[in-house]
Amino acid sequence: MLIGHQKQWSFLKKKLELNQLSHAYIFVGPEEIGKKEFAFDFARLINPDEYGTRLINQGSHPDVLIVQPKDSSEIKILQIREAQKFLCLKPYYSSSKILIVDQAEKMNQEAQSCFLKTLEEPKGNTVLILITSKPEVLLSTIISRCQMIKFFPVSPESIKKYLLDQGVPSEKAEMLVSISSGKPGRAIKLLSNSEQIEREKQVISKVSDFLGSDLAARFKYVKDLPDNNVTDTIEALEKYFRRLLFLKVGIDKFPGLDYLPVNEKVKEYSLAKIKNVITLAGTIGSRVLNTNVNPKLALEVLLMEI
Repeated sequence: MLIGHQKQWSFLKKKLELNQLSHAYIFVGPEEIGKKEFAFDFARLINPDEYGTRLINQGSHPDVLIVQPKDSSEIKILQIREAQKFLCLKPYYSSSKILIVDQAEKMNQEAQSCFLKTLEEPKGNTVLILITSKPEVLLSTIISRCQMIKFFPVSPESIKKYLLDQGVPSEKAEMLVSISSGKPGRAIKLLSNSEQIEREKQVISKVSDFLGSDLAARFKYVKDLPDNNVTDTIEALEKYFRRLLFLKVGIDKFPGLDYLPVNEKVKEYSLAKIKNVITLAGTIGSRVLNTNVNPKLALEVLLMEI
């Protein structure tokens, strides 16, 4: 079920109806925002027969291939070569072969170079869809050969309607909407994971507390922080300062961030400093996920700027 992204859907649906689909698309937007589910819905739109739709749902459609990281954090060249063989085959059910590369930023350099050849030399009726939250990691030559479709946070109303339609009580739906920050995937994940909800609340609370402390106390916080909580803390800091940015420009309420407390000390920060922290948090978060940088050291660098 499509949650939000109606403009993107209408645009692609119209292109399909006019027989004007591009050879390759890149779906760009934050993680957990519904890009992958949107790609599946789009594949079902291109291959509308009932039997084929069930196969797409099961990930076993002969004309739809999904490539994503397997045992490691990378998408390797062998996976792309297998995808190239798939694209060389004639469609079995429909008029087009569809290749979906999820977390495309995790293609290593060899895989990206190999994929570039596929973009340069398309085979028959094919539709290629790259899904990524970090397009800056991809080769510029790949991006230039794809039509970019941007995805943005979904309105609280759309997420709440979906949750209510699933039978979620109104009060719980409101809470999930608040902490999901416009990300349907996060709301759905948290719906079945109450421990994750409490952990996120604790991270936010600790972030608010230590921002009012001195640098030594902040470094001690990082030292005592479990390794698997570093990414959550960086994300919490980015959210925290986005909330502060809205307050600074006179927006008292902003859906998805209203639950964040704001430490009185950081309210005095200038607009320029707040923007710098948001940018830095995004950059450091990306490097922690995609490079071999020491996560705790990266977090300490961020805290030195706050």
